[in-house]
Amino acid sequence: MSVILTEVQIPKDAKFGLFSLVHGDRLGSIIGRFAIDSQFSAVSIAAMLSFSAALVAVFEGSLLNRDLNLDLAHDIGWWNQFLLAFHTLIYIAGSYFGAFPRTLRQLVDSGVLLASDEDWKKVRRFTKAKLTNTSFVLLPYVAGVTAAALTSNVLQANGSWYASDQYLACYLIPVHAFFLYFFMTFLSLRLYSAFLILKMLFGFSVNIQPFHPDSCGGLGSLMEQSAKLYWAMIVFGVVAALGIFSNVLVYGQELLSLYNFLLVLSYILLTGIAFFLPLYALTDSMRDAKRKILLSIKERYRALNRRQGSGANSLDALSDDQIADLRALKALQ
Repeated sequence: MSVILTEVQIPKDAKFGLFSLVHGDRLGSIIGRFAIDSQFSAVSIAAMLSFSAALVAVFEGSLLNRDLNLDLAHDIGWWNQFLLAFHTLIYIAGSYFGAFPRTLRQLVDSGVLLASDEDWKKVRRFTKAKLTNTSFVLLPYVAGVTAAALTSNVLQANGSWYASDQYLACYLIPVHAFFLYFFMTFLSLRLYSAFLILKMLFGFSVNIQPFHPDSCGGLGSLMEQSAKLYWAMIVFGVVAALGIFSNVLVYGQELLSLYNFLLVLSYILLTGIAFFLPLYALTDSMRDAKRKILLSIKERYRALNRRQGSGANSLDALSDDQIADLRALKALQ
């Protein structure tokens, strides 16, 4: 099995293996691999790119132009999207997907995943086919181009510190929007792929261990993997709330406008896919493990009843060892 699991081992290059899921699209792969390999540098460069429009506006002299009715200090939506959302996506790419191959390796080492060599070959073929699927490759670009078009349309209709035809800064914001929504969609599809991979793996032979030291049936590494998304989901909750606040109070949109609806929908989909979906792949296996251990406890009760007959319901008829056995069974149950 070790040959087949090369991509899931912990060596130096494993984080860029197939199961890092940052493959399939060249642009997304470049960003994702950079975020995994050097998270601090990736976040720093993202910050500099996010500030590029403001820097250009400074050099152009348009940042303090009083003819533009929205200045940088009050542009909540800009700060919200490009200094909160985009950096959080970089964090998810580096922390979650960089650790995914190691998590699979630990599930194998803990004896939870019992897939055969042939099973792993199937999983690898499935993963490669999914990541290179035409829809998976094109959808992030569609989301990015749509966001850029909507952003450009809305901001040209409402004056802002960069929305003026004679300034270059106004053209950088749609570019920022493209990368933000492109990468958000890219990561969402990869999180969905993680769910499909886990669901497939847990459809093979598994060994959930109720008495494993990690108190998670041997799934502790996967729980830690999902926990990496906890603060990211809180940040995206703030992003969605501030986005709605900005649209209503700054840009004068209706509370139930299309843009606000898309913000809420994006947040619900992203958090649902990111946090709950990968864990949902395990529910059947965990439920089956629970059923088996409860069944074994019930069998022990029946065996005790058969040995003691009618006296099994009376503590006086039981020895100290049998009483201890009953208490242990009750604790296990």
